[in-house]
Amino acid sequence: MGERRFCYRCMEKYDMEQHICPHCGYDDNSPHNPMYITPGTVLHDRYMVGILISYNGEGATYIAHDISTDCKVLLREYMPINFCTRVKNKATISVNYNNLAKYKAFMAEYTELNKSLARLRNNSNINPVLDMFAENNTTYTVFEYINGEKMLDFLKDNAGELSWEQVSKLFPPLFTTIGILHNTGIIHRAISPDTIYITEKGELKLSGFCVSAVRTADAGLEYELFKGYAAPEQYSASSSSRQGSWTDVYGVCALLYRALTGCMPIDSQSRVKNDDLCEPAMLNKNIPPHVSKVIMDGMNLSGKDRIQTITELVTRLFEQPTTVKSVVSKEQRHIENTAPHERTMNYRQPVQQEQYYQPPPPPPNYYQSENNNDYDNYHYEKVSTVDRLKIPVIIGILLLAILLIISVFLMKIFVPSSEESSSSRRSSSSLSGNIVTDEQQGSLDSEENLDTEVPNFVDSFYSYVSDRYSDYFKFEVTYEYHNDIEADKIIEQDIESGTMVAQGSTVHLVVNKGKEGGDIPSYDGRSVAQYENDLKEAGIVNYSLIRSANTWGYPDTIVQLQVGGTEVKAGTYFSNKDGKKLLVYYIPKDADIQAPPTQVTDYKQTTATNNSANSTTNATTAVITTSVQKTEPPVTNPPATDPPITNPPVTNPPVTDPPPVITDPPPVITDPPPVITDPPESGGVQEW
Repeated sequence: MGERRFCYRCMEKYDMEQHICPHCGYDDNSPHNPMYITPGTVLHDRYMVGILISYNGEGATYIAHDISTDCKVLLREYMPINFCTRVKNKATISVNYNNLAKYKAFMAEYTELNKSLARLRNNSNINPVLDMFAENNTTYTVFEYINGEKMLDFLKDNAGELSWEQVSKLFPPLFTTIGILHNTGIIHRAISPDTIYITEKGELKLSGFCVSAVRTADAGLEYELFKGYAAPEQYSASSSSRQGSWTDVYGVCALLYRALTGCMPIDSQSRVKNDDLCEPAMLNKNIPPHVSKVIMDGMNLSGKDRIQTITELVTRLFEQPTTVKSVVSKEQRHIENTAPHERTMNYRQPVQQEQYYQPPPPPPNYYQSENNNDYDNYHYEKVSTVDRLKIPVIIGILLLAILLIISVFLMKIFVPSSEESSSSRRSSSSLSGNIVTDEQQGSLDSEENLDTEVPNFVDSFYSYVSDRYSDYFKFEVTYEYHNDIEADKIIEQDIESGTMVAQGSTVHLVVNKGKEGGDIPSYDGRSVAQYENDLKEAGIVNYSLIRSANTWGYPDTIVQLQVGGTEVKAGTYFSNKDGKKLLVYYIPKDADIQAPPTQVTDYKQTTATNNSANSTTNATTAVITTSVQKTEPPVTNPPATDPPITNPPVTNPPVTDPPPVITDPPPVITDPPPVITDPPESGGVQEW
């Protein structure tokens, strides 16, 4: 590629001499995950790959630049991490021979899915497929770059929820698109606020299409299900859990639930154990009652009892229900057409009063009129003996219960002193009994909450597992070092796969941290970021970067390596298992250089001059010594060619780690002639 012209994160142009993108702040020296394509790689002689955006059990998605059209795109690479790995420092994928058949089968499904999507590229509510090609033992799909935000972020910007009026205007085109997908045989299985984008034009775009095995638990690939939006049949790969258009109906209704109430619906897997999902109208009274009921019918846990198609769902959502007002008006017209003596009798029918929300009838009178026109003659209703005795009996029972409670309380207070020791023993045994009971009760509670199945984490990457399952489990990690296992791969797990545990349970994992060790690479001419990559490629992961107190050198360079307080050189074998760290001393980019390298060169020249001057004066040393013993030497100035003794260049060396020429000063200073070591008492200037 030569010199870089695009930022690998935002794919915007910037000055080639800079290393930090002014648009997004990306540093082009940032390390990348070696499992994925190196930024800057060109595929198909057309697409320059940028950084990794997302990944799952099917593959990885990168931002890329289409060189031919000069625009940003999204590039999807088929790469099931359970079946293959990346060749070191290449874009080529190496497939495990034992999984070759599965790899090819899922790749064929991946290819057919994206071919079907390519036929629907004119649909504005689907992220269109622009190109497909095969390379590096895999298949790549190129999608249009979406200029917009996720529906989840859009909801957060709108106080967390939308009104039914907003939903009824925004979602119908998406419903139509999902119906078209179902007619072509495509089931999305991942409709959620994370897979739907809203563009700058206010259009919804559906993304996140994957093969069915990624959207179904234990179907052969690392699955990716969106909690709260996945249908219950997606949590099992058995033949009894059939999936179809009703699976997407569940996701659509869960999305409506979230958009109208502002609350994420309860996970369907938890609902199977205890279905306590509230109706939307109970959370937001502004939701029409018929809409709330339709959403609940669309989220029925039973697939056969659920709304089956998107067409049926839309029809029921937008049909106009018969209003109460129109029914009441019709009844009023019927009353006006009846005879006067029948009008009152019809009006007082209890069923009609309840159905049309009429005021309740007056309380019944405990008398019977013998004549409709004579209200003076009436008889009291006879009260039975049981009714007379009912209230006194209830009061008596309550008083008896109160007396029993008071007596028990008094007995506990006035315990005889002679029974204190036995009572104490009984209390301690009772306390231990309570502890056992609490533990038993806790175990019973945990058994009732065993609603989460532990997947098989072995041979998966811990970074992927920790991101994907953080809502379901807590992980405790022990790191080991192995040469024949890739770094970050999980080696063991303490809970077997398939075991049902409570959500939030702790799973202990053994993860490979890297190789057992390697030869320390040379840091000559390498920046700090480049040397970190060299260390990782050499298999050295147990190291630390330390800012050097010595600023003698160039910024952004390595100046020294130490292990256990001892300096080491490049080529030395370093073991990650010894527990020691490789300390890498470096000079930061913003270091203030106190002694630039040019002073070292000048000092060498000065030292050579001093040595030559010494050699010319050695011949007269004996004469000078003899005259010093007899008479005081004359006061003369030193030769012009000699450096001033009071200010030699070595009096200001670097604080630490000086170069060899400074640590070994010239002989003229450390071993001067006898005339200097025994100066005269006059304090004059010596001559040498």
